[in-house]
Amino acid sequence: MRSRTVIDLYFVNRMQAYGWPILVMVLALGIVLAVGAIVGTQGAEARAGMYEGMTWSGAIFSLLGPMIGYGFVSMGQYFPLALGLGLTRREFAIGQSLLFLGNALAYALLITIGKTLEVATGGFGLQIRFFDVFYTGTGASWQTFVQTFLLIVATLFLGAAITSAFLRFGQPFIWLGGSLLGILGVAMVAGIVLVDGFGAQLLELFTLGWGSWMGVIAVIGLLSAGTWLLLVRRTQVP
Repeated sequence: MRSRTVIDLYFVNRMQAYGWPILVMVLALGIVLAVGAIVGTQGAEARAGMYEGMTWSGAIFSLLGPMIGYGFVSMGQYFPLALGLGLTRREFAIGQSLLFLGNALAYALLITIGKTLEVATGGFGLQIRFFDVFYTGTGASWQTFVQTFLLIVATLFLGAAITSAFLRFGQPFIWLGGSLLGILGVAMVAGIVLVDGFGAQLLELFTLGWGSWMGVIAVIGLLSAGTWLLLVRRTQVP
């Protein structure tokens, strides 16, 4: 199956494919552990406050961060390379989709295992949070797996779709997209200031249940994947 060539392209440089993200994650975890050890010398109250505050710690993005750019790189770098090697757009799309899903599965599993160990050991004995944070889900381990998987998949396909649109339509896409986002932001602020009850309704939207939000993320991922699959057929090679 020639789509396998797409996967092989990413693993020519193994450190870039998965070595550096994991190494950076280990370094970030080491820093968080060091902070936990230092704060732990200040007593139980300080440790409890740190544990609560770390619910919003962004250290986990040392691992999730590379996924943000992964979707952009897939079209900006590997798409023209794959076509240059003689692969068809369909073969590239299949191989890239499998790679996206495989990455999401692997990293979601890694984060879930890390969270399970972290919770079982009381923050690795130091009452710290690295894996068990808001962004990966603070519920049961299976919820962390589902949430992280959906977030990574949606991010990867969204990044690929945005890059495809830019390659297809050029600078006008950036200007139009930025303008629409700006108008939306101004409209939301105006609604909060001028429309009675709009702010409360907006806040209620952001306090939807976990299942509802997972549905929203899944829809974003499906729309992004569908848009990317349509655009990749006509995207110009940079």
